[in-house]
Amino acid sequence: MLEIEPLNPALVDAIVQRDGGNGWKNDPTGWVNILSQHNAGARLVLVASEAGAPVGYGSLVWRSGYPPFADAGTPELHDLVTARSHRHQGVGTTLIASLAKSARNRGHTTIGLGVGLYADYGPAQRLYAALGYQPDGRGLTYQNGPVPPGATIRADDDLILWMVKNLA
Repeated sequence: MLEIEPLNPALVDAIVQRDGGNGWKNDPTGWVNILSQHNAGARLVLVASEAGAPVGYGSLVWRSGYPPFADAGTPELHDLVTARSHRHQGVGTTLIASLAKSARNRGHTTIGLGVGLYADYGPAQRLYAALGYQPDGRGLTYQNGPVPPGATIRADDDLILWMVKNLA
């Protein structure tokens, strides 16, 4: 049975020790920073576990680094990852629903996210669209800045399409 719980030091250790496949973060130093932000209230990190082992995690950053979200007070879904062994089993959907519920409980009526544009992000792109997320209408960004028409941009993790969903 899938359990969703807030991040804690024991879960950090379990996440770092797991090989969850592409996108899974194993850097202990990065997780110390994420746990610190979680404990300080700058982000909410939820972990999906099955039989005591983490199978996914995701964050809700209360103040987005994307200027239009920051200006509007729109919280951002961030770093959503499901372990390779548990993909296509509803883990990501459950995490997103739990994070969106937390945003709604804090009085937010909109939630946002950014998604990469190359093939590795294809499953995420389809999931977000199926869950009702729509492009925010501002076009693509690279390193959080707008991509001007005619620009040649490298297709890497910094090339993002921003999406929003109404929580009302």
